Amino acid sequence: MMFVFRSSSKPEESQFREYDHENNYMNKCSLPVYDFWDSKVMRYVDYNYDPAKKCDKTFKPYTELVNGSWGIVEERKGTNCSARCIQGVDDWNLRLSDWMKPGPVNCEFLEAVCWEDDTEVYGYIHTQIIPKQPTTPTTSTDPPSVFVFLFDSMSFGSAKRSFPKTLSLLSSRLDSVEFPFVNKVGENSMPNGFSLWFGKLIEPILGKNYGGVDVEVDWNSTSYCYTHLNGSIFGEFEKQGYMTLNIDDWNAQMVNYPDCEGFKDPPTHHYMHPFYMASEKFGSSITKNHLKGKVMCREARHPAFQYFQDFVNTYKDKPMFTWTWINTAGHDNFNGLMRVDKEMVEIIEKNMEKFENSFFIFMGDHGFRMGMKKFMETAIGGVEVSNPYLSISIPKKLRKDQSILEIMRENSQKLQTHFDTRATLLDILKHQPQTSFTDRSLLEVPGEWGNSYLRHQPEFPRTCGSLPIPPEYCICQIEKTPVTDENLRERFGHMLIDHIHDMLDHSNYTWMCEKYKFRETISFFHYGRANKSDSPHNYEITVMADFPSYAQFRTILTHDKKASHVSFGNIVRLDRYLKTGSCTNSGKFEKMCFCKSLTWTERWTYLVDKKLREMDDTLGYYFPFLLS
Repeated sequence: MMFVFRSSSKPEESQFREYDHENNYMNKCSLPVYDFWDSKVMRYVDYNYDPAKKCDKTFKPYTELVNGSWGIVEERKGTNCSARCIQGVDDWNLRLSDWMKPGPVNCEFLEAVCWEDDTEVYGYIHTQIIPKQPTTPTTSTDPPSVFVFLFDSMSFGSAKRSFPKTLSLLSSRLDSVEFPFVNKVGENSMPNGFSLWFGKLIEPILGKNYGGVDVEVDWNSTSYCYTHLNGSIFGEFEKQGYMTLNIDDWNAQMVNYPDCEGFKDPPTHHYMHPFYMASEKFGSSITKNHLKGKVMCREARHPAFQYFQDFVNTYKDKPMFTWTWINTAGHDNFNGLMRVDKEMVEIIEKNMEKFENSFFIFMGDHGFRMGMKKFMETAIGGVEVSNPYLSISIPKKLRKDQSILEIMRENSQKLQTHFDTRATLLDILKHQPQTSFTDRSLLEVPGEWGNSYLRHQPEFPRTCGSLPIPPEYCICQIEKTPVTDENLRERFGHMLIDHIHDMLDHSNYTWMCEKYKFRETISFFHYGRANKSDSPHNYEITVMADFPSYAQFRTILTHDKKASHVSFGNIVRLDRYLKTGSCTNSGKFEKMCFCKSLTWTERWTYLVDKKLREMDDTLGYYFPFLLS
């Protein structure tokens, strides 16, 4: 059986209020202002989506961990239960203790398993916080805590649609300031996460063809992937006397995916990564399925929220820096975040007194990027993938001085990046406490790309050309003219596929990757108004390969007519590709490779997943009422 994938013949018209008609990459940015609830978006929205809706709501855990001691809640005839401690060795390995009978335990993560005869009937991982002392004494008087909640794949638009109650509460109770024009600096979580945690650019900027300059990476793959990491922002906070917490509710977390070393030692006082390694890789068979919302109504984010709450309760009298990165809710499903709105409201209300006196940051790393082909073909979808959400609330006592809110609101109306968010965190930690948070003057920190939201920023135009933003991800709106010449569309489409083959060959991946066969050019736009001048012309092109991958790639190309030369920007993969490129063990080339070594089952799984997503996409497009 062969699946056939089709594309619409015409992209939908844009819904933005302003455009740059001159394609002035360096000096102008027409910010994307649009209706988050536009009909072209809402046809895909399903507020009833809940993969755990059929779970057993009456199910109660057989075991418990209370006050440092674990026990069996209710003895069941013929059932034998034991537990073992889980401790991390590094980001890839665990140390599991021997099985233990009920009693005291000295570990933060405990797997409890029950058997009936020799059949496993129950698996569950408990958590607790074992108090520690600060690494160093606090260096300032009454430093404010900082709480970061990052939802993977949450664009500004998706946050507005998915978290209405949360955003309303943040605004009404914490006077949050939203930053609607944050631009991602890399394709996926890793380059955006590294800009936040390490202040490093790990994707090159190929800006020369657009009137800007090419910018080399700060760290190559040897530095960010094949070497153990040190020097994160967590260490900066620990040096100032903060208690730190890092949570990512996915085993293949940001610093490790797909095959990177990550941290040798825990980057924070409390580090939840061992929990998720056990729940996905090293636990018993039922344990590895107990967070899928199938039997018990427990999904991966729920123990993360509980661990966060235990941390806050434990260190309520100490300054805290926490980073809760929720990956599993919305990474793979366009409607996945909506069911979390109520849970976030509960967390905020429960900790309102603490949050009122702290910095509270609610954010995304990038927008939704896993498929949804028809949505991605719209102008709004093309922006949302590169426009992560950000809002910041400041301590109540600082709100009395309106100048800090005024400068934040002023900066919120400019193009920003994750580097600026990082600069703000460092400003909160190191610089503002010296003046009781009253300094609004420009601060340039050597080695940092960004500028704090709490201060005046540089006066130069904030554009994709002046900030560290690869052109492929730029959210500034420019006029794009559809190219209808089929010969030109096909010629450049073939050239893009050939360019991908050249990249794989140059990096010695050709032997493990199948050759793509060009299928069609899905979209092809000329930047600015079309003209016949001999000056270089910039285009945005999206192509689809043929069976068996049906891969979809997008890039910006520059055609220099005089030199008869075509150059390509960074390659962006638009469709979900599962593990079809995992043979490369490379975050950069995984998206470009369709591995020859894939088994028949892996190929079939990939094609079925792609077909199901295309059907869902098509139903949402033509029959949106079916999602309501």
